[in-house]
Amino acid sequence: KKEGSGGEGAAVKVKAAREVAVNDIERSKLELDEANAQADEAWDFLRRVKGMKNSHNVEDRRQKVLEAKDERIGEHLGTILEIPKVIHTSSETTGSGTIDVNSPPKRHKCDKPEVIHVRLSRSKPPDRVGGRFHKMWDDVSSMGLQSKIDATPQNSKKGSTFEPIKKFQGHSAPVTQILVINQNRFLSSSWDKTIRLWDIDGGECLRVFQGHGDWVHSLCMGSNGHFFSGSDDRTIKMWNLESADCVLTFRGHSSFVKSLALLNSNHFLSGSRDRTIKLWMVGLDDCLSTFEGHADIISSIVPFGRNRFVSGSHDKTMKFWDVSSRSCLRTMYGHTGSVKSLTRVGDSEHLVISGSDDRTIRLWDVSTGECLREFGSRAAIVFSVTFICEGFFISCGGGKIQLWHMPSGSCVQSYDTPRISLAVACVDDERFITGSDRMLHMWEF
Repeated sequence: KKEGSGGEGAAVKVKAAREVAVNDIERSKLELDEANAQADEAWDFLRRVKGMKNSHNVEDRRQKVLEAKDERIGEHLGTILEIPKVIHTSSETTGSGTIDVNSPPKRHKCDKPEVIHVRLSRSKPPDRVGGRFHKMWDDVSSMGLQSKIDATPQNSKKGSTFEPIKKFQGHSAPVTQILVINQNRFLSSSWDKTIRLWDIDGGECLRVFQGHGDWVHSLCMGSNGHFFSGSDDRTIKMWNLESADCVLTFRGHSSFVKSLALLNSNHFLSGSRDRTIKLWMVGLDDCLSTFEGHADIISSIVPFGRNRFVSGSHDKTMKFWDVSSRSCLRTMYGHTGSVKSLTRVGDSEHLVISGSDDRTIRLWDVSTGECLREFGSRAAIVFSVTFICEGFFISCGGGKIQLWHMPSGSCVQSYDTPRISLAVACVDDERFITGSDRMLHMWEF
């Protein structure tokens, strides 16, 4: 009997060891998959930066030609120029070694040479007095261009290049999101695993929030001086804005946390690479509900009232959800690339704007699922969209920031930036902030 019981005990131990080994293998596979995903994201960012630098060189040469023939530009308004984008062989060096940006991982396909379409237009500085956005549109309308819906900058400074009025430096890796708290302060998250609190007027970093074990991708404001951050370490953290202390850590996602949104004063939502959206109660670390239906990363979430929200995903769709019934009310199709960003149109109960990898921006009616309008000339991937005021929103993609007039679908202002911009946020009706590789810039409309 003793020998029998001893054998049974050994069998139990072997079984337990086998289960641990299986779990370790699964965990290792997941971690390898996530490491590959981060490597792909970093590679994609480097490739875009390199491509943008080369395209700026082409633009510089084009501008010199235009300036030399300034007296003849009037004869060619509306002309389309086709300029080949030249990709030169070079490498990027990082702290961990040298990365050849022209030698991507085998899973990537080499990009085909692109053609840049540039429409020549009169240069005109933006209005700086009250009602600036509608004044911009009045200027465009007077030129008879209100019917154009091709994302062409019709009202821009000479050379379409604006200089930022302020720079914020402190992050040691690309900036992923910007959260404006008020006209005096804002937060930024980064691949450097930190969140920083900035003074807008002074340009100084007031506070650094440290605690995440991996890239920080998402931010959302809470109540009572708290905010939330989502990270590739699979956690969400609740922070005290003034003390920089982590108040609570939320665990439940099985992969990267890519998006956050405050549903109401007591609840918030998180979207993940694990293809789920989770509902949490502020102050409790237990997940209340899980919403499933997307087939890829949930990149953006926008609340509509206290019980409904819209999600955008890398599966190229958007979904309209009801929290009470925990059901998907509608799925919106139309984008042919990953949905990167969503923004609600003011206080509208049914309008949302989406930006995508397919190089377009779309306006949707979530109550019907209908796409009401498509913006863009497919010139660049759209990383972020932000509503400003009635009739206007801004987008960033590659090295370009654009101000859009919604009723007409026209771009009324375009800004060429020195660095690729991944995030944009509006401070007020005069200023906005963009985040790029390690730098943040503040601009004037």
